[in-house]
Amino acid sequence: MQTGIGRGISAVALACVLAGCGQDAPGVDGPVAGAPRAQFYTPTPESVPGARASVIRVEPLTGAQAVPGARNYLALYRSVDRTGATVAVSGTLAVPEGTPPAGGWPLISWAPGTSGVADVCAPSRSEGSSPSRDDQARWIAAGYAVARTDYQGLGTPGDHGYLIGETEQRAVADLAVAARAIDESVGSRWVAMGHSQGGHAALFAASASAGWAPDTPLLGAVALAPVSHLGQQVRMAKWTVSNPLGKVGAGDLAVYVPLLVRGAQTVVPVDPGRFLTERAVTMLPIADSECSAGLRDRSKWGGLSTKDVFTRDGDLSALLGVLDDNDPSGLSFTTPVLVLQGRDDLTVLPASTDAMVSDQQNNGQDVDYRKLDGVDHSEIVAASFADALAWVDARFGISR
Repeated sequence: MQTGIGRGISAVALACVLAGCGQDAPGVDGPVAGAPRAQFYTPTPESVPGARASVIRVEPLTGAQAVPGARNYLALYRSVDRTGATVAVSGTLAVPEGTPPAGGWPLISWAPGTSGVADVCAPSRSEGSSPSRDDQARWIAAGYAVARTDYQGLGTPGDHGYLIGETEQRAVADLAVAARAIDESVGSRWVAMGHSQGGHAALFAASASAGWAPDTPLLGAVALAPVSHLGQQVRMAKWTVSNPLGKVGAGDLAVYVPLLVRGAQTVVPVDPGRFLTERAVTMLPIADSECSAGLRDRSKWGGLSTKDVFTRDGDLSALLGVLDDNDPSGLSFTTPVLVLQGRDDLTVLPASTDAMVSDQQNNGQDVDYRKLDGVDHSEIVAASFADALAWVDARFGISR
């Protein structure tokens, strides 16, 4: 995003699933023969209960989504939502071709950037989703396996907890564990990485994933243009509505308001009628069927200013409580963190990331912060690859 101010199946069973055996492997859904790809994402109810981070269903991934130079898989795996219920989560795994090093291929569990909250927006369903195939291919060529989660409730049954750190990190960590069941050449050690929404997720992984997946060592986290200070951004937007001198623009924070509302509603009851204009309330359902690009259309949320969205005297307390609780600025990390930020980013503003990192470093957290000149929000993943690769190599003890 975001706006600116911010255990699995055996090798034999897996081979059976990949080959499309006539009889399902025990505890694993078989392939959906001849079914539309969308049907893959809806497991049978009896197949969902099971150990978290174990595999429900897997099939080869081909076509435009497949990463060159890799074996590619589309998978459903188990995670746990905020209520403690086991849920199915979708994701992809790309594994380098060839012979793995001792201990297996080092793994990056990648949290993607904002795509939306509707099921059709799941990164594994959407060509061109972040990170791009080219972004993943650079890591494959460098000798890393790349797992990419779709997050809980994005593509699969349930609601997507947009920018809810707890469920984001669970999806990231559980796929890191499941990756070894999907392809046994993947090693147990991993690094969390993500861009924008995914940078937010990577920071929460650095805080909680070591405890969530203790048998799968997390070595570090890389956060590229991570979202932070959203509560402050919303407060500022609300101030511009009440202050006649406040300056507002169309299509900035407003585009993300429906996603923030839907994410917060997965945590606490949030009544948008208490703070959104009547026009904005009637437009909320657009987010339930369209992805980020559709929301940006000027005939939809992209044509609204914050004064079109927020009422003058609205009660934002429920929404702000969720946003503040999921701000990564106050996190404590159990592993080293690298934050990469483009100086020309107009989506996640450098000032927001500066403040976040300052808070973290002042609290004694191990954060390496690097800003890249002339780089905007969409360019940061490719532009920072050399920095990220050297840093991640060092975590794994790899020399080139």
